Amino acid sequence: MDRFFQTIASSQAFAKLQRDCVSGQLKHAYVFASADFDALKALTALFISFAETGKIDDFVLSRIADGGYLDIVRLPRPEKNGKMDVEDATYLTDTAYLMPTELKTKYYIVAPREPLSAPVQNKLLKTLEEPPSSARFLIFSGGGELLPTVSSRCALVRLEEFPIQIIERELTDGGADEVTALFAAAVSRGNMGTARKIASDPTYRKVYETAVNFLLNVKRSPQILPTASELIAFKDKTGVFADYLELIFRDVMAYHACGAQAVVLKPAIRDIITLAREWDTDTVLAVLPLLTHARERLRLYGNAASVVDELLFSVLEVKAKCLKS
Repeated sequence: MDRFFQTIASSQAFAKLQRDCVSGQLKHAYVFASADFDALKALTALFISFAETGKIDDFVLSRIADGGYLDIVRLPRPEKNGKMDVEDATYLTDTAYLMPTELKTKYYIVAPREPLSAPVQNKLLKTLEEPPSSARFLIFSGGGELLPTVSSRCALVRLEEFPIQIIERELTDGGADEVTALFAAAVSRGNMGTARKIASDPTYRKVYETAVNFLLNVKRSPQILPTASELIAFKDKTGVFADYLELIFRDVMAYHACGAQAVVLKPAIRDIITLAREWDTDTVLAVLPLLTHARERLRLYGNAASVVDELLFSVLEVKAKCLKS
């Protein structure tokens, strides 16, 4: 078992699932809650292995990862680009009562990258209300998008965030250099899978550098265009840019409150100190809601270009107003 699985296996979330297995109190449906879907996939594999064999079996984990079990159904289907529709929900409801062929239980892993729509959830509801004894449903949730009628019929298992030190050690043990590991751990929000992606994909570092450059060097509206062009080129990482701005701003507030020892982004301490001279706490607090709004617009409409333009102009506008007041 590699270190990633070992770390997830040490979580409180997995300990809760183990207790359900050992006590014979397994539920027919679980909501696995975390923004880190990669870690939830590992948690799911560990859970299925333990539920089926009573232990963490490397061979079972490998077969699950390779898609080797017909009794493990993953939705939405790959061609749906992470969006589960009523057709996928219908497939689940139509096949859930079929008996498993190899495992003791048939598992449906519902892991949508986009929040489940109300029609999809309502389609699933009857099966969750009257579940077959031979099937178990594992629903991934980033938080807050499930209808009360659905969530009330599932047991909630929340995968906790991991301390930066644990994530950093896991990354360095996996071959990342110390600076990359610390940076990835710091910006991952405690999500192990996210940290692994950041450490292995240099694009994330470029997005972070774009965020810092914007805050340090862009002073007037005409200077926004190069930053906006860079972000559009990153395509699906516009939301990551907003996340990085928030992390940087929170470190600026931490520096104002407690000094350098409170800064999380240790590799960027010089930039944080420089930014703290330009951004006081009141200005940062006025900007943070803009980041939340940008992420919500991106989730609902997906038009990265308009979201980026509005966000960058709004940040500069708020800063200018706060400096005048």
